[in-house]
Amino acid sequence: MHELPAVEDIIRALDQESEEKHISSITEVNMIIGELSSYVGECVQLYFDILSAGHTCEGAKLNITHTRAKLKCSCCGLLFDHGRDFSCPSCKGEGKLVKGTGEEFVIASIRY
Repeated sequence: MHELPAVEDIIRALDQESEEKHISSITEVNMIIGELSSYVGECVQLYFDILSAGHTCEGAKLNITHTRAKLKCSCCGLLFDHGRDFSCPSCKGEGKLVKGTGEEFVIASIRY
């Protein structure tokens, strides 16, 4: 349910972008949602479809790319995607979370 205010903010940002660039409608919005962001893509899509009515992004296709958190092995230094556990796929050492990865919730691009 916390997706609702986030999607409202996204629509406001899209309206502002359209106004600044004198664009009458947006046809496509590409977003990135990280696995640790706590946002559910299906909920974002649902709220976007409902709340975009009457805005410049009404009818726009919302494409969501999900990203994984990154881990760095404390033994060999390998950078790898978070999986089922924190074990390095190379040496089985302990992976440490790379700060900021997997937390994305951003508009990556807009198509007019």
